[in-house]
Amino acid sequence: MRGRENWTLAQRGRRTSAYATRDLTQGSIPRNLWFLGWPQIISGAVNAIDTLADLFWAGFLGSRAVATVGVAQTWIQLFNTGRMGLDTSARAMVSRAVGSGNLAQASDIARQSVIFNVGLSLVVMVIGIGLSDFLLKVLGVSDALVEEGSTYQRLRFAGSFFFGLNMISGSLLQAGGDTLTPMKAQLVTRASHLILSPVLTFGWGGLPAFGVSGAAIANGISQGIGSAMNFWALYTGTSRIQLSMNNLKVELPLMWRQVQIGGPASVTAAERAIAQVVLVGLAAPFGTAGLAVFSITQRIQMFGGFGAQGLAQASGVIVGQSLGAQQPKRAKETVWWALGYNFAIQGLVCALIFAFPEAVILVFSRDPEVMEIAGTWLRIEVLGYMLFSLANVLVLSFNTAGDTTIPMLAALGGIWGVQQPVAILLTGAAGRWLPPNLAALVPISWNLGILGIAWANVAAAIARFIFLFLYFMWGPWWKKNVLQFSQAPVEIVPEPAVVPPPVGLP
Repeated sequence: MRGRENWTLAQRGRRTSAYATRDLTQGSIPRNLWFLGWPQIISGAVNAIDTLADLFWAGFLGSRAVATVGVAQTWIQLFNTGRMGLDTSARAMVSRAVGSGNLAQASDIARQSVIFNVGLSLVVMVIGIGLSDFLLKVLGVSDALVEEGSTYQRLRFAGSFFFGLNMISGSLLQAGGDTLTPMKAQLVTRASHLILSPVLTFGWGGLPAFGVSGAAIANGISQGIGSAMNFWALYTGTSRIQLSMNNLKVELPLMWRQVQIGGPASVTAAERAIAQVVLVGLAAPFGTAGLAVFSITQRIQMFGGFGAQGLAQASGVIVGQSLGAQQPKRAKETVWWALGYNFAIQGLVCALIFAFPEAVILVFSRDPEVMEIAGTWLRIEVLGYMLFSLANVLVLSFNTAGDTTIPMLAALGGIWGVQQPVAILLTGAAGRWLPPNLAALVPISWNLGILGIAWANVAAAIARFIFLFLYFMWGPWWKKNVLQFSQAPVEIVPEPAVVPPPVGLP
């Protein structure tokens, strides 16, 4: 089967790099991890920098602008969770098909994933734009913040359509083993955003100044450029996965299988996003400074984990392809290697954050109150950052193996069983969230103010990692069959009868 795959690629005659042909089910696991991982680390770095860019430029407009960006991005993340589940299922199914050598099946799954994603992204965009004002008001933020944030949020929802296309196309390429093309697309996407954001925010070059809304406009334009680059690779056949408009139709059994696999992953992402919304509500009583601290520290977590996240994604792809090639032992060894590398990388990052928190915060805010609170927050939460990164290796490996239920249960337990209750107890919000008889039992000494959220995050990270690690050691995550979505086998397009090249030649 592996030979048939290489023969098919040779017929295309369109190989731009080893990413179109390398067999990830053979050879050194560490080398394969870094082979796939370094482009994703670069992508994660520019993505993290770009995510922080809106906050950076907003910092020049004041704390209210910073709070506006943070609150609006929370809702954007929540509404994108359904699409994220489809990315997960597509990665699981495509990587498994590629691992088994069935490129026709992998491409068919990819095509259905794109159709599904386009429809869902349109629904998210329309709902988000229509409910923008309501979504901000329901959090209890000030009228001034609603007025400033509504336009920014509408524009971000409009751009979320192109964000969805960028993410699904990149996920399909990565599942096929091509992490280089998505990296290039991300570099162009983020560079475009970084260049356009200050121009449209401050009105450089004679253009009108849109304020924070300018960053949202820049985001939509740049996401469109990146998605075009990924789809060019998918349609021209420069990767293992090749999309085509021929015989374009909706295959409901395949889409239903994607929902079955991606549903729990969507719930996992949705729970995290909902939890962020609740935490924003807990931070809101502490004023604009409190919301600014919350927004900054959450983005720092994303930025600090980009290196570890890239290797975690690479681990997931190799796990999926190894299981497709009937090599569960190799899949498990891949996870161990990824955990070890992530521990080393994230340990260094967390040590730097703990030692120099003020230097990190200074990038986003020069407000003395914000810097003081955020500095203490970061020192509290560095352990949580470390465990969150290690847990992501397990989550992405389980998800790409097709076992999305356990990560969902881990998220549900960590968020609603640990994080939210602890945050309510430690922020002094018990009187607002609990019945009076229960609120009276909470000692006053437990009220740590907004820093209670940081301690709650650490507690949840500890609980989640322990649960996932125990399942990795003793659970049947590697036994899932992700390609059983139809009684009939997937139709394979007949290949021209040509003589394969001699062994050893490209």
